[in-house]
Amino acid sequence: MDEMIEAIRAAVAEGATAEQKMLGAQACRTILTALEVEPGKAMVLPGTPPASPLAGISPEQAIDLLIARLSALVPAERKPAAAPAAPERSGLRIALVQPPVRPRGRGGR
Repeated sequence: MDEMIEAIRAAVAEGATAEQKMLGAQACRTILTALEVEPGKAMVLPGTPPASPLAGISPEQAIDLLIARLSALVPAERKPAAAPAAPERSGLRIALVQPPVRPRGRGGR
């Protein structure tokens, strides 16, 4: 904040250069923006690009959105058919059984 006030002082001083005046004007705009921003909202400084509409979503949501948008571009005849269900396997089946718990001996192990 002190740097911005110093930039404004230098800009209004007698004999200020064009660059000092430009920096002072930018400091004034920045302070004005800070005073006008609503609590809880992002401060958008003059000359900066606006925040992306995707800035508030998680990466997972962004990927899901991208997949949906790209899937919509694929022509219907090029979309893969649903995968067929896996056939029922026949053959040897072994049931997994929980091994019995051994009682602890007197050895303290």
